[in-house]
Amino acid sequence: MLKWIHLGGAVVYPFAPHDLAQILSWMRRYSERRKREMDLADASLCWRAVESGVTQIMTVDVTDFTRYRLPRNKAFVIL
Repeated sequence: MLKWIHLGGAVVYPFAPHDLAQILSWMRRYSERRKREMDLADASLCWRAVESGVTQIMTVDVTDFTRYRLPRNKAFVIL
């Protein structure tokens, strides 16, 4: 996988320490309201979607990403 990333197969986006507040907010919101907790991986993808404006996501985790909402109640487009 690391070789694939090195060859440009994926981009790893860094986040600043102050971005953790938003990521933790996502995790807290979905963990308190729902029976299923939001993990760090899902929360970081939600954060990245807000930062980039890209709301299309390819995932096998359809159940979770169907329930996650971005600002203005916008849903992910699951590919």
